[in-house]
Amino acid sequence: MTGSNDMRRPWPARALTALGALMAAVSIALAAYAAHGLEPQSASRLQLAAVFAFGHGVALAALARTVDPTLRVLSGIARADRWPELRPSALEVVLELCRSLATTTVVDCGFALEQDEELAYDTAAPRRNGATLTALESADTVYAVGTADPVGLQRLVRGLSELKEAVPGVQPVVVVNRLRASAIPGNAEQEVRAALLRYAGVDHVLFVPHDVDALDRALAAGRTLAEAVPSSPVRLAVAAM
Repeated sequence: MTGSNDMRRPWPARALTALGALMAAVSIALAAYAAHGLEPQSASRLQLAAVFAFGHGVALAALARTVDPTLRVLSGIARADRWPELRPSALEVVLELCRSLATTTVVDCGFALEQDEELAYDTAAPRRNGATLTALESADTVYAVGTADPVGLQRLVRGLSELKEAVPGVQPVVVVNRLRASAIPGNAEQEVRAALLRYAGVDHVLFVPHDVDALDRALAAGRTLAEAVPSSPVRLAVAAM
């Protein structure tokens, strides 16, 4: 009877149940391991960590909206004025759980890379750029994205400089988005490459063309580009990264 009932449930619910069972098994295994060969204090800590990981992992799987079988989306805060609620320490936990649930985790970072010297010495005060810095410091690969127009390129050059100061040693992949001939005179791609090499020392740039029709169609349908317009130059460029 149980198997029959499970098959009638929607597949996302069945997947969540399976995930919960798997994480429960891991939790039990860790707890059992903790009970053998460890000092009482260490065993207690490991058991607590197992329960913590199980509960939060299931919560994350439930909150991350399923877009398609290979893609989940965990939205951010609903209002910009609630940024103090997004604590860097909490984000670190979320990122670690994401690594355990998905092969690849993509974080769309906010603005403000510059450090506030006054707040840097006040560890209790919330920092508006705290979540962004935490995501960048935790990242395996950082993509620095700018738009292909004079204003966008100026911001990208300035942002690359701020990024190097905020996260020393980072080697970002530079991406220029919305590439189009109408915004930059001459050969747009060559002009962008020359500008970034001259002002930012960047000699390798990836480009994403501007395909507003495809993006509008996907947005209007509430679908990903892969579903709505799989042959879009935007999708092909992003997929090649």
